[in-house]
Amino acid sequence: MTEKNAILVVEDDPLVSEVIAAALDDIYQITIVESASEAMVSLSQGNIRLMLLDCTLPGGVDPGLIPEADRLGTAVILMSGDPGRMAKLTDQPRPFMLKPFTLTGLIDTVRSVFAT
Repeated sequence: MTEKNAILVVEDDPLVSEVIAAALDDIYQITIVESASEAMVSLSQGNIRLMLLDCTLPGGVDPGLIPEADRLGTAVILMSGDPGRMAKLTDQPRPFMLKPFTLTGLIDTVRSVFAT
């Protein structure tokens, strides 16, 4: 039996996070948190291969979150309804999901990140 790749979903909207989890949990191990501070804790516990990060969290995105993910080798997919948010969070090119996105688009983006 192979272990599922672990994905951390950082999303404050419960409906969005539930839809993401439902679309991915057959293939991946999903953890959902609602804030950047919770995401930092989850990352520090290890074994997260990918983080789906909402760029518009109510408390903001901790400026150390993406660098910490990079340091740990955790891939990051940014999600937002505002494409300009991505440029404000990182100077590196990263996969980006423009909300609202399709489940097929989400699954394809996740698979392509794991394939690299």
